[in-house]
Amino acid sequence: MRPKMKVFTACLALILTVGTFAACSGPADAALAQEVTAKLKADAMLAPRAITVTAVGHDVTLSGSVNSEAEKSAAEQIAKGVKGVKTVVNNLAVKSAVVNATPPPVSPDMTLKADVAASLAKYGITGVSVEVANGEVTLTGDIQRAKLQDAMKAANESHPKKVVNKMNIK
Repeated sequence: MRPKMKVFTACLALILTVGTFAACSGPADAALAQEVTAKLKADAMLAPRAITVTAVGHDVTLSGSVNSEAEKSAAEQIAKGVKGVKTVVNNLAVKSAVVNATPPPVSPDMTLKADVAASLAKYGITGVSVEVANGEVTLTGDIQRAKLQDAMKAANESHPKKVVNKMNIK
């Protein structure tokens, strides 16, 4: 045999050996991707997420989106735990929390109650509860006679429709 032919035969044998070894070392890439996908779907936290799995040369890539860093990390750990996976490229995007640009509406009664409570505190009045319904303020609790006028003034400063005095004078 000629020397070039010997080198060619040796190279061909090496390629066939490596190819055979690679084929025996684990599942094909498509099967590997399917197995990782199945493991992700079996996880209760990750099952509802849209995660795409691709595998090339036993390297797995995760893409799609999850709701938290914990989900992203869990998906990566699950993929790494599948037999035959060499590396995992985690391209999962964490969805940002949706922030409502406008705060929920505050009812006028809630605002009025907070204003009256602040006014009572400003006058140093304690032991009096404030209830508001349809713009009408009702004051209940115990109050000293000397503080009664201040309590009524505090309630009226917020401009309610009406102030109902149900306080007990001590």
